[in-house]
Order: sequence, then structure tokens, then C-alpha cells
Amino acid sequence: FHSTDTAFPHPRVTLLAPSTAIVTFPLPMFSGMRRTHWVAAPLARGLGLSGASDVLSAAALLPSPPAASSSFARPSLGSEAAAAAPASVSLRGYQTFPSDFVTLNSIADLPQAIKKGKRVGRGPGSGLGKTCGRGHKGQKARSGVSRKYGFEGGQNSFIRSLPKRGFHNPHQVVYWPLNLDRIQSWIDQGRLDTSKFITMKELQEAGVIRKKVPEHGVKLLARGAANFTSKIQLQISQVTPKAREAVERNGGSVTTVYYNKLGLRALLKPDWFAKKGRLLPRPVQKPPPRFVDRYQLVGALPPVPEHCLPPGTGGAAELGGTHAA
Repeated sequence: FHSTDTAFPHPRVTLLAPSTAIVTFPLPMFSGMRRTHWVAAPLARGLGLSGASDVLSAAALLPSPPAASSSFARPSLGSEAAAAAPASVSLRGYQTFPSDFVTLNSIADLPQAIKKGKRVGRGPGSGLGKTCGRGHKGQKARSGVSRKYGFEGGQNSFIRSLPKRGFHNPHQVVYWPLNLDRIQSWIDQGRLDTSKFITMKELQEAGVIRKKVPEHGVKLLARGAANFTSKIQLQISQVTPKAREAVERNGGSVTTVYYNKLGLRALLKPDWFAKKGRLLPRPVQKPPPRFVDRYQLVGALPPVPEHCLPPGTGGAAELGGTHAA
């Protein structure tokens, strides 16, 4: 098969489907490199391509060669192709994209997505001309006026004339909630050692609780109590009756321990005091009167690791490592 265009000697046409074909031909300007063009589906339908013989008859519609000055020039239809192709047929080279593709330069906001700003004082035709929408005189028409929300000129405002709803308790005690199913999950994964007492320090190091614990500590809740099967010795701030019952059912124990804000920091972050060059806090004798019935013990700090000790200290006992806090 030979092309009628001498610039494209010996092209090869491959039929992929009734509506799609590939035309491959060598380009002299690329020293024998082959360039592939797809015959668009509208062209195939317009010519009625249904077999190999029909595809070969479309060789006269081969695109003209790209300009020598640019290797990325868009191919165009030859004179014979322009005469034979229907008006609705579109033949595109591999360098161009169909019009329905989304490109960076075709992305736009939806209509009226950006509201046009008001331009005041620009004539009566805009409706915001002379007085700029402020009306005549008065405090609201002046510049530099700042009135707080709900101000009604000095009279009793609408907000103050109604009773307030809700209450904020400044003495509220907030605990970090910890459920039994989470502890059981950590034990099943081997991430929590049950052979020793588990304090809030061990829970934090294992990742059971977050690093930033509220100042009143952690409270154990009973979610997952029916599936809790581990025997643990737990020291924690607070516990619900159902959670305590689930732990003691498996032979374990839960002890509520009181730490003040500074003592809880010394328990969870003893290296913070060493970094600041400070001693551990002094022991707390007993909880405040309103907390006396909530706790069984006053928290005792574990011995401080040697790498957390300030230089020149004799040991953990010298820092109050075994004292109550």
C-alpha cells in the first residue's frame, strides 16, 4: 500500500475496532522514528469504517506532516482530506486534547460563586450613593462608632432582660475516660504488662491514654466489662462500681489514688523536673476535704530513673521519689 502524499511513504493502517484505527508512518525529519496518530471516532463513523479494506481506503485522509520548524506543531488535514471529510468530522493529532477534557486553564468557579462587593458613594444609580446606605444623621451614620453586640442605647438590653440559661461550674472535676475494652485490647496485643502494678505512668507509656492528662487524672469506665478477662492490679484516679466489679471478678484489684496537679506531673513526667533542675514536689498529706471519701490512697511517686536525676544528687530517695505526692 502506498500513500498519495509523498511526505509519508509506506504508511501502515491497523484497525483496532470498527470505530478506531491507527495510522503509523515514518517521518524523514526524525530519521526513521515512527509517529502514531489516532483516527477519531467521528471520522470513522462518518466514513463508515467497518473493515480493513475500508480503513485502507481512508489513506488519503492522512494528516499533513508537521512543520519543520517545530516538532510539536499540530497536524492539519491535507487538501484531499479536507475535500473528502464531512463537515462534522474532527481529526485531532496526539498533541491536542478533546474539548471535554478538564485542564488547568478550563477550571472556573460556579456562576455567582464570588459575590461582588458594594461600592458606596458612587452616584444615585447604584442605590448606595450620597449617604452610602446609612441614612441621615444619627450615631449609626457617623464614622468611628463601635457598639458592642446587643447595645440598645443605654436602656436595659434584650439579653439582660431575660434570665440566663445554663451554668458553668468553676469547681468541676474532669477525668480522662478509660474503658475496659481498651485495656483488654492492649493486653491482647502484648502492649501492656499485667505482671506488675499498672499505674497511670504505665498506661501513658503504653499509649493507652494520651500524653496530656487532665489535672485530676484518669477514670475507669465499664464499657466492655462482659468481655474483660484479664487479671490486673490497677492504680488509677477514679473507677465506676461496674468497672471495679469486672476487674475483681477476674481476681484483680483497682485502687483509687489521689494526686494533686504537681504530683501527677511528677508521676507522668519526672524528667521534666530534671530538665528544669528542680527537685520533685513535696508529699501531700491528704486530699482536700471534699475528696477524702473518693480516694483510698494518697499517690506515691515511683523511684526516679537515674538518667532523670539532676547532677550532684545521691539517688531517688533524696528527690522524694518514694514520698506521697
